[in-house]
Amino acid sequence: MKLQIPYDDLRSWIDLAGEVGEVRAVEGASWQEEIGMAAELLNHSDPAPAVLFDRIPGYPQGHRILVNFFGGRRKNMTLGLPSGLNNFQLSGAFTEAFQAVTPIPYEFVDDGPILENIKMGDDINVLSFPTPLWHELDGGRYIGTGSFNITQDPDEGWVNLGTYRVMVHDEKSVGFYISPGKHGRIHRDKYFARQEPMPAVVVVGADPLLFLMTCTEIPYGVSEYEIAGGLRGKPCKVIKGKVTGLPIPANAEIVLEGFVDPKKRKPEGPFGEWTGYYGSGLRDEPYMDVKAIYYRNNPIMLGCPPQRPPDEISRYRSILRSGFLKQALEKAGLSGIKAAWASEVGNTRMLLCIAIEQRCRGLCGQICGRRR
Repeated sequence: MKLQIPYDDLRSWIDLAGEVGEVRAVEGASWQEEIGMAAELLNHSDPAPAVLFDRIPGYPQGHRILVNFFGGRRKNMTLGLPSGLNNFQLSGAFTEAFQAVTPIPYEFVDDGPILENIKMGDDINVLSFPTPLWHELDGGRYIGTGSFNITQDPDEGWVNLGTYRVMVHDEKSVGFYISPGKHGRIHRDKYFARQEPMPAVVVVGADPLLFLMTCTEIPYGVSEYEIAGGLRGKPCKVIKGKVTGLPIPANAEIVLEGFVDPKKRKPEGPFGEWTGYYGSGLRDEPYMDVKAIYYRNNPIMLGCPPQRPPDEISRYRSILRSGFLKQALEKAGLSGIKAAWASEVGNTRMLLCIAIEQRCRGLCGQICGRRR
């Protein structure tokens, strides 16, 4: 089944989700507690709506935050598939499309909505955006939850888009932790081995399909831009960063651009992670000196804070990994597989559910890897 992606950016996605009644507007919620608490409640329920927060105390009207984008019928819309498909059908159709995709390179353009406002030098102020405190014991405000970081391999030249938590340190610096082995970490390690600063971009509020691709295991050396472009059937439009030259989505909402110096560290963490625990304590980590901020008029921050499962990213990963699981069982020669589900409650790796047609005694044991 061919995907039909009906939106081009976060704003057109909000309009379409609103047309099916799955967006609610909330005014006056505080960044200190209320937005984070609401996000946690919403993320645990698949039918719960997306919520767009506005009139956040201390910030201009129009500086908004969207949470809980991947749920309900809007899952199907986000993935470009018919609303009538249930989760099993959605998983099969999207997995098939993902595996069949032909990557399409991104395309540079001269202009885009992200260039409506540009701040550099003394005008840079990351605190001008209403970043919430997402979890009660977080070590700071994390502007990067529904965000992705753009880096480029200094040797091979390919561009990676990866999702790493981004903590606001002050007006002109943000920290982001990257786990060992991640592609962005490999890029950073190469720069640091040379004792050179790494150019980097943080995109806050982008096309939801592109954001989901940055949450997906894409092979080394392949840009998430290319996979998202292939799924859409057209290239992702990007502008060249004025400071780093990195490709920035032309229709993004908020973008931070700068450099990560190998000699500089600041305390980062703790942060509530997908396990429902605080994944690490306070420790010194590299950070980005912000040299430019780009944002659209009335910018929208996409919030996607990890929560105790189920949450919205585990819901997305269930769609893709369940399809892979069913295919792997069938390729192994196991017959009678009616459905497979990598449960979002178990973060798709800890609880696997398989429905079978019982054709012979012992079939269940064969599928589970046991012999009688």
